[in-house]
Formats: sequence, structure tokens, C-alpha cells
Amino acid sequence: MSFNVITLPNTPSTPMRTLPFRNRAFSLLELLAVIFIIGIVAVFVTPAASTILKGSQLTQSEQIVTDQFKLARQQAVTKNRSMQVRLIRYGDPEMPGEKKTDKSTGNYRAIQVFEILESGAAVPLDKPQLLPQAIIMSPGTLSTLLSNTNMLPPKDANATIDPPLPRGVNFEYQYVSFRFLPDGSTDLSSTSGTVWHLTLHNINDKPAGTAPPPNFFTLQVDPVSGTVRIYRPSV
Repeated sequence: MSFNVITLPNTPSTPMRTLPFRNRAFSLLELLAVIFIIGIVAVFVTPAASTILKGSQLTQSEQIVTDQFKLARQQAVTKNRSMQVRLIRYGDPEMPGEKKTDKSTGNYRAIQVFEILESGAAVPLDKPQLLPQAIIMSPGTLSTLLSNTNMLPPKDANATIDPPLPRGVNFEYQYVSFRFLPDGSTDLSSTSGTVWHLTLHNINDKPAGTAPPPNFFTLQVDPVSGTVRIYRPSV
């Protein structure tokens, strides 16, 4: 048996060409362009984000105060006992111009409900509810509940009776109060023309005289029925 041997022609192999590897960086002009675009976006986004944050804090505060008022009225009717609502003022050392040891420099920014026993003692019904740090209860004509002369005036908390507050406030606070009665009404004066209300707003939004700032909410209490109404403008 014979075999035919086929011989392939010798072909020179082609060497593989290696392309040089180059790391391409951003040019200074490109970096400046990106920074410029980010700056423009930030100019428009920052105010919007700030407004959203303020609105969120105000909504949270609205829920806290409304819930506590409704809780006090509900428990007064259910337990057939008077419920005291305390609106609390204290100085927050983290806020410019406020001192914890000088309560007169502080703002109303907390609420707590107490059950009034037959002995006259006030027992906390719930823990103190602190508003978000930037939200305060507006004093003066915007919050008649804070200036009611028929209520007990702000007084130093008695460490043997009144509970301490969190955030390191302890007993460095003052309060005004009113009561929901067992029939659902309040001990607030029902004189014709008297409106009992509480206005909340951001501490950085200053009221213009008797006019509230653009972003606020007001809670109104009917002294006879004890019902609560809320007013908040659309912004």
C-alpha cells in the first residue's frame, strides 16, 4: 500500500501586532464643565429639597399635636375624668440664642397629656411628645392657647411631681395647660367671640406681625364641644 505525501509550502508566520494601551483621563475643560453642570443643578434642587423637608416636619408636628388633643378628649369621655393638656416650653441649647437654664429664651415645642385623679394629682397618660427640632408653637396672637389668662401661668416644673423631658432637658421647662372634661368639653372660656387656637411653623419662618408665615398650620379648639379643627394653607 502506498501513501501520497503532500507537502505544504512554507509560509512565513505573520507576527501579532500589539497595540499600545493608553489610559485616557478627563481633560481640565471636561472636569470644569461637569462641575459647572452640577452647580447649576444644585442651585435649583437645594431650595426645593429645603421646602420639602420643612413641609415634612410641619406635617409630622401637625400629626403629633392633633393626636394628643384627640387622645385627651377621647380618654376624658371614656374614663369619665378630666384630662390635662400641657403645652411645654424649654430652651434648646442646639438652637442659636436659646439656653437650657434660661427657659425664657426657649420656645413651646412639646406636648403631654395628664389624667387628673380624684385627689387632684396629675398622672401622665402618655410620654412627652417633642416636636421636630425646627418646629415651634407660635406665641402671641397666633396661639391664644399659649396666652390664656384663665389657665395656670407657665411655672417651673416640680421635680417631685412633674416628669423630666428627654434630650437632656430634664426639669428645665415651663408649661401652660387646659383640660378636656368628662363630657368632652373644655375648661376654656366660651365667651362669645373667643377663639382658641394653636399655630405651628418653622422657627426660621418669622410671622409678619399678626399674619402667620406662608407655611404653617393652625389647630382650633371649640371650648364647648371640645372638637378640633385643622387649617393648613396649600403651598
